[in-house]
Amino acid sequence: MTNGKVLSLYITMPDMVRAGHRMKCEDFDCDTNGIVGSRDYDEGVDSPIVLVCKKSYDIIEEAELVIDEGLLMESIYVDVNLYHLKAGSIIQIGETEFEVTGPCEAYRYLYAIAPELPELIHGNRGLIIEPVAYGEVAVGNEVKVIKEA
Repeated sequence: MTNGKVLSLYITMPDMVRAGHRMKCEDFDCDTNGIVGSRDYDEGVDSPIVLVCKKSYDIIEEAELVIDEGLLMESIYVDVNLYHLKAGSIIQIGETEFEVTGPCEAYRYLYAIAPELPELIHGNRGLIIEPVAYGEVAVGNEVKVIKEA
C-alpha cells in the first residue's frame, strides 16, 4: 500500500471574511457535506474536496513555471502520488476515510495562470474525494491507501 503525509491544507473562507478568500490552515473538520466552516459548506452548496499530489507541482517545476502551492485549488496537498486511484478507492488521512469519486478535471481557469498549464498537468490535476464520515484532517497526518478500486 502507498503511504505519505499531508503537506498543506486550504479552506475557502465564508463571505464574512472575504468572498472566496482561500486560506492555508493547519487542520479542518469535514463530513459527508464537505469541509466544515468553508464558504460552500456554510451556504449548503455541495463542494468537492480536491486532493493534489506533489507530482502536479513537480511537473510544473520541471517545465520551469513558477506556481505557488494552493493555486491548483486543492483542499489537501500530499507528498505521495495517488493519481493511479480510480473511483471507489478509499484513502485514510489521519483518522478520516475518504472515497475517491474521480479525477479533478477543472482545467479552464488554469489558462489564466499559464496558457500551457492545462495541457502540461492533464491527468495529474488532482482527485475529487469525499469524506465517508465526520473527521479531522491535519498537516502532517499520514496518508494511506486502504482500498484500490
